[in-house]
Amino acid sequence: MVSIQRIEAALLKVAALVERDPAFSPVFERLEAELAKARALDTGETEVQRRARALLSQRAKPATSLATCSSETPLP
Repeated sequence: MVSIQRIEAALLKVAALVERDPAFSPVFERLEAELAKARALDTGETEVQRRARALLSQRAKPATSLATCSSETPLP
């Protein structure tokens, strides 16, 4: 198995390539997936657990208000 550090280094190099030419995007996406797998193996976390934690962390963030300011006074 390739180390997490090697995958991260490769991901940075490919990111620079993608910036110049989007044709390298599939390689970037593959490296991202490989990095996620390697990290999961390192922590003992399954892919489903990782996605579940990501969903829970998104839900834990406070919602931002989309209300706009108005000079009108609110109705009773």
